Amino acid sequence: MKDDARLVAGRKPARWSLIWLAYLVIYFLPWFGRAPSATQIAASLIGVAVFLGVYYDAYFNVRRSVIPHAIAMAAIGYALASFGGVWTVFDVFAASLLAGALDRRPAIIGVVLIGLALALYALVFHLPWFEWTPAVFFAGMAAFGNLFSAELQRRNRQLLETQDEVRALSAVAERERIARDLHDLLGHTLTLVAVKADLATRLAERDPAAARREMQAVAEVVREALSQVRDAVTGMADLSFAGEVERARVALGAASVEARVGETAAPGDPKREAVLAMALREAVTNVIRHAEAKTCSIALASRPNGDLKLTVADDGRGGAFEEGSGLRGMRARLFAAGGALEIKASASGALLTATLPARAA
Repeated sequence: MKDDARLVAGRKPARWSLIWLAYLVIYFLPWFGRAPSATQIAASLIGVAVFLGVYYDAYFNVRRSVIPHAIAMAAIGYALASFGGVWTVFDVFAASLLAGALDRRPAIIGVVLIGLALALYALVFHLPWFEWTPAVFFAGMAAFGNLFSAELQRRNRQLLETQDEVRALSAVAERERIARDLHDLLGHTLTLVAVKADLATRLAERDPAAARREMQAVAEVVREALSQVRDAVTGMADLSFAGEVERARVALGAASVEARVGETAAPGDPKREAVLAMALREAVTNVIRHAEAKTCSIALASRPNGDLKLTVADDGRGGAFEEGSGLRGMRARLFAAGGALEIKASASGALLTATLPARAA
């Protein structure tokens, strides 16, 4: 048995449930044609009073299962069958309650059982067909309407939950994107600033003019980094691959690493260009920080099918290494654009290959 919270998942709001009590008038309709006796009036009023208590508890105490309430409603109808009213209306209320509160399958089973019990009662006590068959029809109609309404409410709740989940996942993805971009942007910039600051320190005594130029270059790098950080946070980064190649030349030169730039194809797509520019930036930053290389080769080739292949090779110490957050971010960024990242390291250096499809995702 499912828990009570699940059983009442499709129950109508309590304020709307009071409207349907107007159908209780149907029970008293025969009295307009013939006057009821005092016993019939007393028994009917007692039965209706008990029904109202059950009905109120069923719709307002939403933490309880509605199955006992439905059984009690049907039982009140059978108890009032001999007092001159349209007692079958209570079976309609019971079927409607089950259909609105239970899941589809148990609700259908419950409504069918109510109809079978009503038919069996009529056969046992030889009731005329016109006295009970309309109740079976209206119980089925009410149940169908409530099943449809409950299913619609469930679908709406699922849709809202899905929307909330999508918003949460989008927020997480955006935070991860910003973290990756900031890591690559700031990692490269701070590395370049550190290299140029060290160079300026060494030049300060023997060549003050050159040291001054290096510090001016540091200030320019910092200003450019601030602009790129703003673009990364707002998600509107417009990086140029050609511009990133030139920045790589400057950074490698400042670190006393010879930059060998081969043929570089035009990315042709701003999305692919931005992804490849960020990949090149992280790759060059790693060469400067960790490779202890003398040369670094950069090339961007276009394959016959339109795919782009970026290679960054160095003659540094290579060997086994663990991917840090920068390479993991690069791999995630390439994967999100439909590309891939491959790194091969040996004693003679490392080779990084980043590929992107003809159309970036």
